[in-house]
Amino acid sequence: MLGLTQGLTEFLPISSSGHLVVLPALLGWQQPSLTFDLVLHLGTLVAVIIAFRRELFTLARGLFGGGPNPHADRRLIGLLLLGSIPAGIAGLLLGSKFESLFDQPLWVCAFWVVTAGILLGAEYLAARVAIVEHHTPAAPDTRRALVIGAAQALAITPGISRSGFTIAVGIAQGIPREESARFSFLLSIPVILGAVATKIPDLTSGKFRITGPVVAGFVVAGVSGWLAIEGLLKYLRTHSLRVFAVYLLIVAPLAAIALQLQ
Repeated sequence: MLGLTQGLTEFLPISSSGHLVVLPALLGWQQPSLTFDLVLHLGTLVAVIIAFRRELFTLARGLFGGGPNPHADRRLIGLLLLGSIPAGIAGLLLGSKFESLFDQPLWVCAFWVVTAGILLGAEYLAARVAIVEHHTPAAPDTRRALVIGAAQALAITPGISRSGFTIAVGIAQGIPREESARFSFLLSIPVILGAVATKIPDLTSGKFRITGPVVAGFVVAGVSGWLAIEGLLKYLRTHSLRVFAVYLLIVAPLAAIALQLQ
């Protein structure tokens, strides 16, 4: 169940970390360790690599001067690395300060409402940008990549959706929804790799053991994550983010009430 939750909510803009905090609390389960959460994130990393295998292969060729447009490929790699810097800094400096929030599901409910506001606000701004720029779609550039990266860094809090915040900031700057989602998903690769790398000592020291349930969570997170990516990209071609905001505005108060009644 946790693997399925992670796989679906990592890419749908509704916060995987928030669901991984609230779901165990509602069901009376022991809160999973952050290392286990990272194993689930590793499963969704595999999902991103599989879903974007052609793009990643093209980028790899372009990095070494191959492919049809190596200059554009190297530029995109540079933008992805640039957009990853804010999250890397935030993780190193502030990660331990936010870990306590993973034990406070009521805070997650509040941050879900914040995420809903971000999604709705982005759709409003996207409409304004389209009017001002006469519907000319924008593309990621240095400034936009840094702004998206800053949004990713702010999503360190459980309940603030990483994919939701980064996609929202992208479309608010005039980037088409599907293109913004693609950039967001590719941007997750270095961030997840960095987060997993910080937990390697737990694996090598024996503090965390790879068991059957851990493998099951990893596999289910990967499969469901791949399905979520494919589904969301198709959905965003013709639909907005508003439905996800409505979902969060419904789930947040219901979960908060249920938590208080326990």
